[in-house]
Amino acid sequence: MRKLVALVAPLLIVGCAGQAMVEVGLNDSEFLSFLLWGTEGDIVMRVVCIEVPQDGAYDTLWSGAHEVVVPIRDRDFVSITGGDVEISPDSYLRMRLTVDSVRYVDEPVDKMLIDTPYQFTAQAFSAIVIEEDDEFRLVVNINSDAWFDSNPDSLKIREGHEAFEGAQLKIYYE
Repeated sequence: MRKLVALVAPLLIVGCAGQAMVEVGLNDSEFLSFLLWGTEGDIVMRVVCIEVPQDGAYDTLWSGAHEVVVPIRDRDFVSITGGDVEISPDSYLRMRLTVDSVRYVDEPVDKMLIDTPYQFTAQAFSAIVIEEDDEFRLVVNINSDAWFDSNPDSLKIREGHEAFEGAQLKIYYE
């Protein structure tokens, strides 16, 4: 009997691994450089997948098709997931998002920037530790001042740069 308990107990402990909850969103607030001062409008994108690294690969945290409007230079949290999703307790340094369209919108201007599936990775400054039963809001700062050319004559991704270049992953604190 003791041998049976000794064999089954570790399996029960492993099988009862806890979960945590996160809501994932976007904002564009960190850099506030002179490059975008005076730029009005929003970056509008349709997010189709959010992934986190697990064991050398990426696991899907959320998938769907959600159009998200992120005002340029705005610190507010704009949810992608629309509420909490389960995440495995772990230490996270990055998160990968897949979008299938990205536009700049400032009525009446509606300029397509990307119209094909595109992946970008948001990097955390230091590891974000998520423990069992934690509840966090994780925010991806899109860093538009580093990659978006807001010149009214161009309104495009800057030459020599990539969309969402330098995107950051953080815990969102209100």
